[in-house]
Amino acid sequence: MYHCLRYRCAVSRSIIFWIIIITMFKIASIFYYDLQHRTIDSSSSSLLFDIKEKTKKFSNISLSSAKNEIESLNSTIANNLTTIEYYREYVKRKNHEQFMYNSNLFLSKTTRYILLVQVHTRVVYFKKFIEMLQVVETINESLVIFSHDFIDSNINSLITSITFVPVIQIFYPFSQQLYPSEFPGLDPNDCPRDIVRHKALASRCNNAPNPDRYGHYREVSIVQIKHHWWWKLNFVFNSIEILQNRTDYLLLLLEEDFYLSPDALVFLKKMETTKELLCPECLFYTLGNLEKAGRQFGKLSSKISIAYWHARYNLGMTISHSLWTLLVKYAEEFCTIDDYNWDWSLVYLAQQRFQFPRVMYSSATRVIHLGSCGTHHKKFCSSESDIARWTETDKLYRDNRKYLFPETSLSVHLKYEGKRIFKQPNGGWSDIRDRQLCLSFAFKDYKNITPIDAKI
Repeated sequence: MYHCLRYRCAVSRSIIFWIIIITMFKIASIFYYDLQHRTIDSSSSSLLFDIKEKTKKFSNISLSSAKNEIESLNSTIANNLTTIEYYREYVKRKNHEQFMYNSNLFLSKTTRYILLVQVHTRVVYFKKFIEMLQVVETINESLVIFSHDFIDSNINSLITSITFVPVIQIFYPFSQQLYPSEFPGLDPNDCPRDIVRHKALASRCNNAPNPDRYGHYREVSIVQIKHHWWWKLNFVFNSIEILQNRTDYLLLLLEEDFYLSPDALVFLKKMETTKELLCPECLFYTLGNLEKAGRQFGKLSSKISIAYWHARYNLGMTISHSLWTLLVKYAEEFCTIDDYNWDWSLVYLAQQRFQFPRVMYSSATRVIHLGSCGTHHKKFCSSESDIARWTETDKLYRDNRKYLFPETSLSVHLKYEGKRIFKQPNGGWSDIRDRQLCLSFAFKDYKNITPIDAKI
């Protein structure tokens, strides 16, 4: 009996030992796989001729001369088909893999908020954005998806350094960087923006018969923003594997130069909790408030306001799966209205098809747009001035910390009954090719896209 008991104890210890070994091996494998991807993505994703790397090869000449040599080299290589194909294959692979950094933090069935961040090339903003994101309460319970329209080694390195939240990168597959000398980029035969129609017809440039309502032709950098916005929504709802068969998550739309308050996600949850009581008909939530009064946290920290949704309520707005289904239903109108702005195109749908839907927004703004170097800013701007604004915003939230995370129930501050009627489109979206490409995003699975598919 004694020997049998000893034998059973030995077997039990052996089983426990091997369970521990196997568990440790699995954990080590997960972290190794994650680390391997971080290493790959911070190196192989670099631009093939990155200035920082190539400067090392010009160590015997002055730095300025080296940079001139490298920039000249970059200019030559940018038009090299092999290089472009490399970028396209990289984007195709990343969109297919959908690798998740910090996947150990992801709660696959209960993650409610998906932060979908549109990223361009502004590294200074992006670095600050990540620093800000780290102090947002409950961010670790969310999923962040960064959607890029440019492959940048510095931005990729910043992403691989994130450890506090699950992260996925996706890339808009029809960017100017990937198609520098053909549609959707700038085709050599595209009509110049300001050429008059009769001269365009005489020159037989692309889309000559169809200038916009103001007599202008397409601008690649402008139309790309609407394309990217529309593509990323389609891709997330239709092609992100871990979100398939789920309709219970909420997208929070952000950009690289947005600043969220520390209680932004907590406040959003409170808005959802009180929706049925305060505004059951509301179709949108918005965390930002562009009004000057939106910074009066002492008076408005636990207040929400209600209005008919309009472009002015696009700052930190959300899109649910049900709203998305509604948008796709009217994809043809979204893609054919002569307006290069995604938000004004959405305003058109909201008023013409959704019967002026309501929005519930935070009276004290929980999102602030800092950038002054965006699409609509034609005057002088600098990242230095924007960093100063970042510091001011950081101070604003620190000074009002005692008003954040309100414990009292939310209540209505203002309810606007006025309707801002959509008068006329802003133009810039008359090219038939843009309209066809836009429509293809809504009705096609782009996870396995190939360059051939892109030719409309």
